[in-house]
Amino acid sequence: MIKKMILTSLLTFTSIHADTLNPLLQIGYDWGGDTLAIIDHDYEGTNIIRAGNGLNLEAGAVYQSPQSNLELRFLVGYKIDSDSAYNGDVTWDVIPFTALAMFKAQNWKFGGGATYHLDPKLSGSFSGYDNGVYFNDSVNDVYDNAFGGVAQIQYQPTEAFGIGLKATFIEYQLKNNPTVKVNGDSLGIVFTYAFGNEYSEFR
Repeated sequence: MIKKMILTSLLTFTSIHADTLNPLLQIGYDWGGDTLAIIDHDYEGTNIIRAGNGLNLEAGAVYQSPQSNLELRFLVGYKIDSDSAYNGDVTWDVIPFTALAMFKAQNWKFGGGATYHLDPKLSGSFSGYDNGVYFNDSVNDVYDNAFGGVAQIQYQPTEAFGIGLKATFIEYQLKNNPTVKVNGDSLGIVFTYAFGNEYSEFR
């Protein structure tokens, strides 16, 4: 009898968590923040690398309780912005870990949470001739890991798919010179997809 009760409890626990903990993918692009680098494309103009700019690819899980309109999201990703000219290139990248609490209201979800950016860095090099003089410029600015905040709102055409806006509030500090700080605040568009929710209905 005891073994049967334990087995029944385990099956019930597994069933609940299988229904409410689903893989989540999120992709987006952010704009904003302080200028980190300016790339000259000769007659084609310039491009600016900013501390908040970048393509953001994230994966993780979403926990949804059938008895609540609250869901929890846990994501790890890779954010990158880069540009190149004929004589070199420069890249800004960071690894964000994010935890969000989102509330559901009809076909909308909104909420916020915290983010931790790991290994923010600006790297690149350019070489060539300027008025007959050869130059070889390089950059390798490494910033300290940083905590920040996130606010997000999105519209859900279906339970599985959503499109929305995400605001990030964060500041980076140069590792070898703590007096140098850059604003990484950004606003971006995001697309999310939660696997396992294809046939769910909104509550």
